[in-house]
Amino acid sequence: MEKDAKAANRRLPRACQMRRKKDYSRVYAHGVRARGHLILVIAAPSDNPLTARMGLSVGRKFNKSAVMRNRARRVMREAFRLERSRLAQLDLILIPIARDKPLKTAAVAAELRRLVKKLSKRLDAQRTA
Repeated sequence: MEKDAKAANRRLPRACQMRRKKDYSRVYAHGVRARGHLILVIAAPSDNPLTARMGLSVGRKFNKSAVMRNRARRVMREAFRLERSRLAQLDLILIPIARDKPLKTAAVAAELRRLVKKLSKRLDAQRTA
């Protein structure tokens, strides 16, 4: 019983995941982009101001192997889960771009933090302009 409670604390809540096509479409249409060495992040102001939300887009262009695409999804999901409390309340779409390098959670988390900080500044500048 205690083990299940600890596992539940480590899960990414459903409220932090983008699931609907209209959410993805809104972020793609109205979001701003920032590209790092490992990932591309697209961000838009969130409908839910309580927490950051994440969506993933990992296509066959990234890697033909489903195993590698699924690993990239797991790594990016874990990096978001670890950094969620420090991120701005934005809707984010994460896209891996480093085809030749294996993704490491710590590196993706650091890059995610840096890119989201950059994007939140851009979005704030857009709102005030």
